[in-house]
Amino acid sequence: MKRIKTKKVYWILLGAIYLLLFYAFMYSDILITTSHGINLWDILFDGNVFDYYKFCTSDVSNAAYEIYNIPGYDFLIYIVFALWNLPIWIARRFFAVNIWESALAMMWAKSLILLFTILVAYSMIKICRTLLFEEKRIRQVLFLFLTSSLLGSCVFIMAQYDVIYLFFMLEALNCYLKKQMKRFTFYMAIALPFKPLSLFLFAPLLLYKEKNVFNICLHTMGVLLPLMIFKIVFASGVNEVNMSNVLIMFRNKIEIANIEIPIFLLAVFILYFLCYSLKTPQDDKEFQIGSLRIAFIAYAIFFVLCGGNPYWLILMVPFQYLLMVANESTAFLSSIIETITSICLVGCQIWQTCWCFDARLLRSTYMVKIYGERSDSTNNILDIIHNIAPSLYDLANERAAGILYGIFVAGIFAFIWVNYGKRKDNALEAREIPDYLFAVRLFLFIAECFVPIIAFIF
Repeated sequence: MKRIKTKKVYWILLGAIYLLLFYAFMYSDILITTSHGINLWDILFDGNVFDYYKFCTSDVSNAAYEIYNIPGYDFLIYIVFALWNLPIWIARRFFAVNIWESALAMMWAKSLILLFTILVAYSMIKICRTLLFEEKRIRQVLFLFLTSSLLGSCVFIMAQYDVIYLFFMLEALNCYLKKQMKRFTFYMAIALPFKPLSLFLFAPLLLYKEKNVFNICLHTMGVLLPLMIFKIVFASGVNEVNMSNVLIMFRNKIEIANIEIPIFLLAVFILYFLCYSLKTPQDDKEFQIGSLRIAFIAYAIFFVLCGGNPYWLILMVPFQYLLMVANESTAFLSSIIETITSICLVGCQIWQTCWCFDARLLRSTYMVKIYGERSDSTNNILDIIHNIAPSLYDLANERAAGILYGIFVAGIFAFIWVNYGKRKDNALEAREIPDYLFAVRLFLFIAECFVPIIAFIF
């Protein structure tokens, strides 16, 4: 009984810490997505819903940000924002509430991301049960996810909505592992209109399971159909923002015969060819492990060769943890590699995208009630380092990002080496993930969340 009570207290404390940290930050994109959501209700009642992209903008201002932004994604995501933010729209429309300066309104808006983060964790548990994990290994996957440094940066601090379509991707993966291909295609068809990055999961998995060209075409048409419908119905939603995201796939090139070839596209074509040429295993466990490996490497290729926006990295996290725990013999070494590489990647983000971790994130939250209005003397922790140790800052400014990202890339290759194929030379084989590592990861999670808090206080 005492042990049960101790566990309950632990979960209560953990939940309290997470809620305090989650609502401590309000990134500018929350204002953009909230504005686009409530604008949909205005346009709907004015009878101009098909002209949504033409008339909708985010023109908002609060204590931290002044924003002018047009919708940049397909229509489905704005339906989700509108449905969730209906209470905020009612408060603004009928009770004249200034929602942009209301901490409660902004907390409600951000809670959509928390809801889907919980749903992502639930989907991971469902996948674990499909993989026939015992309860201990399910808890390990859950703890790895909840203490992920990338969860802290992508969801808690930057508060991006990629977890919304990640939930549908994981539901699709669960169906795929059960060899329910129609349901797999159905969930992927929902995920795709949110953001095309879900295609990186769909394409290699489809080629790994399905060898009939006609069936491949049918599943592909099924996945693309909802996206095409939104494109046709809302033809005015031309998206220049997404075009810039597409171009990052062509950023890094190699030259062969005086012709520049994008490295990412070359790697993707090789991956897809291998997936199609590999024989689909008849053994369920072998098929499931192979599928997890493909899911992870599909996104690892993208983030290593393209980089992209820092908040997209949450897409790689669930597949890495599921694969890590599925390979019991290498789980200990894999967990060490992932812990080191993830926190180094967050460090690289802090250095390269310091505006994602600056003091403005706290100016529209309850932190103002605790510490009061702060001056702009230090916008972020890099300013503090520059003021305290300018020579150290100058030295790090030239090398820090490169070193930290280099560790991340090396860690990805090390993780692949450990988890792809049967390793007989692993000195740490068959060692379980120690409990202290979760404590270390939780400490790192809290520490990264304090980066913008320190900048705000000082």
